[in-house]
Formats: sequence, structure tokens, C-alpha cells
Amino acid sequence: MNFARKVYEWAAGKATSPFAPLWLGLIFLLELVLFIPLDALLMLFCMHNPQRRFVYASVATFASLLTGLAGYAIGYLLWDTVGPFVIAHLISPDFFSRLVEHYNAHEKLAVFVGSFLPIPFKAITLSAGFCQLSLMAFTLSIFLARALRFFLISELMNLWGEPIKRFVDRHFNRLVFAFGAKVALTFSFFWVLGQ
Repeated sequence: MNFARKVYEWAAGKATSPFAPLWLGLIFLLELVLFIPLDALLMLFCMHNPQRRFVYASVATFASLLTGLAGYAIGYLLWDTVGPFVIAHLISPDFFSRLVEHYNAHEKLAVFVGSFLPIPFKAITLSAGFCQLSLMAFTLSIFLARALRFFLISELMNLWGEPIKRFVDRHFNRLVFAFGAKVALTFSFFWVLGQ
């Protein structure tokens, strides 16, 4: 939590920089490895410079798209290496084949909803790669979902920025803990379904 708080405080300093869009883009590109609530950072940047909120939402969308494509590629390329371990220890072959079948049947909707809702984006991108979903459908779905999510956040910050920022500042550690719990619950859910 201290690391996440330091990143948040560092970002608060960068939010007023003339290079704020570049800093925000860099943070969102690191979404694949960082475990911090990135929505809170987007809120922070929009709060400090509301007239640039659409620039920030655009940067967050495109950086998140690139991160999603990287996650898809990792899932796609590493399945042959990691897949046997996952099926042997985490989920059953029957469950995995059902997951792939379900994912392929509803790929656009599943990726869109998963990318829009506050569930771990890494799980969506890696699993889409594992299941070898259509790259075009995947790209379009995450682009639309992330754009809708980030532009909605930027507009909400324009309308109610100060109360939202006070809430995030006051409850930042709880938000990070909730994010970690969300990741753990997601993996636990898939593990239980696979048993």
C-alpha cells in the first residue's frame, strides 16, 4: 500500500506538469504490472486540469488499448508454456474448454463488459489471449469499453471533482486493499470453478 500511495502522490505532482498527458500515458502503459487503482489517477489528473479532461481520457484510452494488446499477446504466446500448468493445477480441462467455448460465443460482449467494469483488466486481456479470441473483435471491444469508461470518469470529475477527490484521498488505502481483494477474488473464483 505504501508503494501505491507513493505512486499516487508522485502522480499528484505530475498532474500539474505541462507534460501531464505524457506522464498519464506512461502510468497507464504500466497497467500490466502496476497494482494501483488507475481510475483514481485519471480522476486526479482531471481534477487538477479539468479543461484537459478529454485529452487525459483519450491518452488513458489509447495507453490502455496498447496495454490490453500486450496482455493479449502475452496470453496468446505463453499459453503453450503456461497452459499445461494452469490446467493441471488451477482449472480442469473440462472447465477450460467450457470457458473457451463461452468466451468465443460471446467474445465481443464478454470483453466489452469485462473492460468497462472495475474487474482486473489483466484477467480480461490475458484470458482473451489464452482463448485466442479474434484480435480485431478484441481490439474494438476494449477500445470502446475503455473509451466509454474513461470519458465517463473525466466528465464525472468535471461535475463532482472535489468531493470525489476528497473521498479518494481519504480512503486511498482502502481502495488499494479493495483492488487487491478484487484480484484475489477473481483468481479464487476461476480456481473454484475449475475444481
